[in-house]
Amino acid sequence: MKEVKRIGVLSVGKIFGIVGAVFGAIAGLFLALFSGALGEPFLGGNWFVQLIGLTLIYAILSFVGGVIYAALYNLVAGWVGGVQIELDDA
Repeated sequence: MKEVKRIGVLSVGKIFGIVGAVFGAIAGLFLALFSGALGEPFLGGNWFVQLIGLTLIYAILSFVGGVIYAALYNLVAGWVGGVQIELDDA
């Protein structure tokens, strides 16, 4: 068994940010496509602004969340130990 004692705060933030941007782009695409059917347009009603806006919002919030999560993991892992994983040399 190996133990993950610390994780890179910025590396987790970058991964979370990129994944959040992908989900934001998907959500922005759906919102841009269906906002006319929902009535009041979101973010001014421009589909490009909706797509880019949600992509950026998701990316930034996911990055910040990832940084906070990684920092808290490092803090708690210092107190109680890290996550134990089993690795295979395949």
